[in-house]
Amino acid sequence: MTINGYEIRLELLKMAKEMLEQDWHAQRELVMTDYHTKVDKGEGIVPPMPTFRPFPTESEIISKAKTLNEFVTSRT
Repeated sequence: MTINGYEIRLELLKMAKEMLEQDWHAQRELVMTDYHTKVDKGEGIVPPMPTFRPFPTESEIISKAKTLNEFVTSRT
């Protein structure tokens, strides 16, 4: 089965979205783990709730997909 250019671009967008979202969730988990560790060691003192980086935007996903596409189409 041959995949056309549109299908390749769609797959690259899906891959970029998944990669960025997985990274976001991993970073969030690290921040929350650190926060819970501080709460557990705080002996009654609750630190302020951490802030998280923004969720990946459409433009970030497209940019990541372009980077992936450059890798796929490079001839080096």
